Amino acid sequence: MNREYHRWYSDRLGRDMELLVFGHAGAKVLVFPTRDGRFHEYEDLRLIEALGHKINAGQLQLYCVDSLVWESLYCDWCHPADRIRRHCAFEDYVLNEVLPLMAMKNPHPCTIAHGCSLGAYHAVNIALRHPHLFKKIAAFSGRYDLISI
Repeated sequence: MNREYHRWYSDRLGRDMELLVFGHAGAKVLVFPTRDGRFHEYEDLRLIEALGHKINAGQLQLYCVDSLVWESLYCDWCHPADRIRRHCAFEDYVLNEVLPLMAMKNPHPCTIAHGCSLGAYHAVNIALRHPHLFKKIAAFSGRYDLISI
C-alpha cells in the first residue's frame, strides 16, 4: 500500500503540520482525527488496514490531517474569540494547503470529508461551509453542539 508522510511549515498556523496519505487513487478522503487523536490515529487503530482492500484497489485515497483542537476549540485558557480565530486559521490551512495537495496528487472529482467524534464535527463543519469543495460527508458519532466546551 502506498503510504506517504508529509510535513511542512504552515505560515497560516505558524508551525509545522504533518499528515499521512494512504493509497494511490480513488475518491479523496480528508480524515480529521478525534479530539485526542493525531494524524496517525487511523493507522494506529488499524483502520487503514481494515480499509486496505479499498485503498489498494484504488477506490479510496485517505489524507489524514493533524489537529489543533487543543490550541483552538478546547483551549480553555484562551479567550473564546481567540479560540475561534485559531479554528479559522486551521480551516484556512486545510482549504489552502491540504486540499491543493490533494488535488495535485489525485485528480479524482470526489472529495469526502470524514471524521469520528470531534473529527466528525470538523468534517461536517468544513463540508457544509464549503459545499463546492466536497461531494460527500462521512461523520460518525459526532458532537455538533460545542456550547458546553
